[in-house]
Amino acid sequence: MPYISSAERIGIEKGLQEGRQEGLEEGLHQGLQTGAREAVLEVLEARFGAVPQEIQEIISAQSDLSILRRWHRQAITHATLAAFQDTLEDEPPSPR
Repeated sequence: MPYISSAERIGIEKGLQEGRQEGLEEGLHQGLQTGAREAVLEVLEARFGAVPQEIQEIISAQSDLSILRRWHRQAITHATLAAFQDTLEDEPPSPR
């Protein structure tokens, strides 16, 4: 086993800690995205019944939390599914 100096050991430990933190943050962000998508779809289904596949795909492809939050409010406030769908068409696609 090669010799590792104290400074190298500290550097390795710090790098591992930073990597774990970044992984936790990424996992949290992905969890929030998933939850936001599910919330939009749940409201639409509760208010309007079955949600067309096309709308489900647009919502599932969105990764911007601010847009997903706005869609959630719009799903609650729009009078019809068609009115909600019009707002989806006004948004640019989410970058992948």
